[in-house]
Amino acid sequence: MILRPTDDTGDILPVLSSSVLLTGARAVARLVEDRLNLYAGEWWENPAWGNRMIEMLRENRLTEADAQAMATYLTSYIRKTDGVEDVREVRFAVEGRRFSYSCLVLTEDGSAGIQYSL
Repeated sequence: MILRPTDDTGDILPVLSSSVLLTGARAVARLVEDRLNLYAGEWWENPAWGNRMIEMLRENRLTEADAQAMATYLTSYIRKTDGVEDVREVRFAVEGRRFSYSCLVLTEDGSAGIQYSL
């Protein structure tokens, strides 16, 4: 897998050299991060695509009991990403009104850490 680099806001950067292209585990991690940041209904071409975390939070308050269900959902969602072979070392926490999630994504080219919070 080869992806173009992006800046902190997700805008695609120009490629002046093939050395700046993302490959291997870095490319898969970027794809996972992009999928996590796309919420259901945001993409006009296919509103059904995307992460359903916002919908889950609309239905229930953020509690420790719901955190396990949210972490399970995110792990399952990440596993469906192209290039992801497995998800390990899943950690999650509820701190006030913030849900934090991290994991290690295994690919055929190595592994990469993923951080997500909402």
